[in-house]
Amino acid sequence: METYGDLKKVISSIKSKQRGEKIFSQGKTFALDQVLGLIPGASNAKTTFDFLRAAFEKPDTKKTQTWLDKLDIDDEMSAIIDDTVENGFLKIMATTIEAESDTKPLESDFNMNAKMVDYLKDKYEGRTVTGITEKKMKYKLVKKVNEVDAKIPSSIVTISKDLADQASNFKQINTKDKMVQLFDVMVAKIKENNPEFADGSAFKQALIAIYNKYK
Repeated sequence: METYGDLKKVISSIKSKQRGEKIFSQGKTFALDQVLGLIPGASNAKTTFDFLRAAFEKPDTKKTQTWLDKLDIDDEMSAIIDDTVENGFLKIMATTIEAESDTKPLESDFNMNAKMVDYLKDKYEGRTVTGITEKKMKYKLVKKVNEVDAKIPSSIVTISKDLADQASNFKQINTKDKMVQLFDVMVAKIKENNPEFADGSAFKQALIAIYNKYK
């Protein structure tokens, strides 16, 4: 793939189930089926949006070795962004790609993470996430907030060790209701001991991130 026309042809082949196609990318030839096998859900795409969603959600560890890898986004970045926000971004990206001239070269420095950051800035008055890398994440959710390293603080490590000592008790958490009760207790403890944090937006964003990670 060298141009947006080539990219559109690949997407069109996927949508029309033309599995015998070949992809020429970075001087190499790849079978379309081989590439699709590395992008979960892509083979079922019926629209450009569907394909972008699959490529967007591809695990960071899976690489097709083609330009399509540039459509992926950092897994941890995705974990802290609500699905409705991601869908809005992907709809715009799908429209943008479809509108590009077929002869326009695919950018070698195309970066889906950077485009998401710019989308958030534009849509949410400067609020965004920044500093995304494969192994380490820095984040900024509101304007004029200093970036902080996403390292596990000693307090969290201590709590984790305390919970590890309760391994046998966790085996009793085996129904939805018990799981809800457990989380209710944990949230209540956080609100009791850190009410200022619990009343802020960061607390709600943390709950959303947990939901998106484990849903």
